[in-house]
Amino acid sequence: MEVEMNKVKSELAKAGISVNDIYDLVNTDKPYPTAVPVLLNLLQEGIGHISIKEGIVRALAVKEAIGKASPVLIAEYNRTPKDKTLLRWAIGNTIYTTITEDDVENILPIVLDKTNGTSRQMFVAALGKVKSEKAEDVLVNLLDDEEVTLHALEALGRMKSRKAREKVTMLTSHSKALIRKEALKTLKKLS
Repeated sequence: MEVEMNKVKSELAKAGISVNDIYDLVNTDKPYPTAVPVLLNLLQEGIGHISIKEGIVRALAVKEAIGKASPVLIAEYNRTPKDKTLLRWAIGNTIYTTITEDDVENILPIVLDKTNGTSRQMFVAALGKVKSEKAEDVLVNLLDDEEVTLHALEALGRMKSRKAREKVTMLTSHSKALIRKEALKTLKKLS
């Protein structure tokens, strides 16, 4: 771990950024645009230690990474073993920040593959931030998938989906209180 952290520190120092730990970037409110390409290169080169990798992923959840990070993050998600649910979820969480319309085609297979489990949640939520009829159709279908129902409701509410109204209305009488509550909140956004 120490060797990899030293590499991260060294590479960031070349970009004029001094850190003691990758989480110094995650926890700062100062922008660091020169770090984004460095972080992307580090991910692509294959950092092995999971907490450093997760720190890099989380450090990419910044507006400066929009339009740059998603392809690398999606490739990392697809390379990461399915039992590494927290890292895969963190990648989706960063995608929520970095998503563009160009990313939709590469995200749809992730959200449609039920074997990806709960790590799909933030990818589903991210789809609500782009204008895509295909994404909207997928989100409506994901309302039936309880691992991601809440995130699909949030996304459909964000995109003010007309197509979802009937299914969302049905979810207002769901057996789970949290789903009923989110469905009611989403319906208000659709009105």
